[in-house]
Amino acid sequence: MNDFLSIFWLVMLALTAIYAGQLLVFYVGLSRLRPGRNERLYTVSVVIAARNEEHHIERCVASLLDQDYPAEKYTITVVDDQSTDRTGDIINELARRNRNLRLLQLRGHPFGVSPIIDGINEAIKSTSGEIILRTDADCVVGPHWISSMVRHFNDDVGVISGLTLIEKTKDISSLLFGFQFIDLFSQTTCGAGAIAMNAPVNCNGSNLGIRRKAFEDVGGFESMLTVNSGSDSLLAQRIAATPQWRMRFAYEPESHATTLPVLSWRQLLHQRMRWAGHTSHYRFSTLVFLGASFFLYLLLFFLLPVSLFYFYPVPYIILAFKFAIDYRIISRFARLTRVDGVMKYFFVSELIHIPIILAAVFGSVFGSFEWKGRRMKREIAQHA
Repeated sequence: MNDFLSIFWLVMLALTAIYAGQLLVFYVGLSRLRPGRNERLYTVSVVIAARNEEHHIERCVASLLDQDYPAEKYTITVVDDQSTDRTGDIINELARRNRNLRLLQLRGHPFGVSPIIDGINEAIKSTSGEIILRTDADCVVGPHWISSMVRHFNDDVGVISGLTLIEKTKDISSLLFGFQFIDLFSQTTCGAGAIAMNAPVNCNGSNLGIRRKAFEDVGGFESMLTVNSGSDSLLAQRIAATPQWRMRFAYEPESHATTLPVLSWRQLLHQRMRWAGHTSHYRFSTLVFLGASFFLYLLLFFLLPVSLFYFYPVPYIILAFKFAIDYRIISRFARLTRVDGVMKYFFVSELIHIPIILAAVFGSVFGSFEWKGRRMKREIAQHA
């Protein structure tokens, strides 16, 4: 029995070491981030996928039309993915008043192809800009967004990731907002550190830039047409893995985007299930880190209440160590990006982070999630 317990605690320590070691790599990566210095004015195609976004799309487009980037250098394409509301009508009306805005309406999707990817793919194919910028229909960007993203496109840069912040709204509890805010922020923290180490893990399609040449060099989304989430992260990893292209992270406040929160814990779980669905496609080293994190969370979830009953402190020491590491790296990224008020949500969010992540992973593997009125699994059936 003692031998078993010794092996068990060695496993726990090994999982903790893998987790801490990888976060240390991310932490070092943050110190390597640099501001954008490119001065070339590329032609830019801004692409937005929208489905039933009549309440948000006008605000999003208005922020994109109010840019300091030369109007003749960029276009905005909104792809309407079979909306059943007034999304298409709103874009058509805006397009009549703005020459660099256009609407692309989809009537359906090929069998066996993710509708999420298909919409973006069709929009990209219909544009010609040297740089493709992505954001979401419920997002808003500042007037310097295009300029700040383009400044990171040195000649050897194929893809840029930026920071997306959750916007506080009146119809959401402080706990639900706070968890979403710091959870997305912490994911981006790790993503930024990994990008700086030339080993991208994740990025967010709500704030993303892709050089068209790099997109074409890796075959675009062709190798991931059945994946219902995470295509942006997988594409970025593919581009960064090529010898001719690298990836950068745009951290300056001018490059930030804001997005609306989900309004219920159920919606949050389905969102996290969607985000977790593509991780099986990551490189081996990333899978080791994610696997170690998952099993560490799983063991802590079961051991913490048991250890409290038996007055055994080791799991609580490990949890405190995790808190300290997480706090250090997130607070550093908050200072770097000049985002105020992040850490006030930290401790409460850390307490509920583990069960939510475990539920999202199990739900992604064994269940399905809802997205824009569609029920999906993490991958769909391939072509017959």
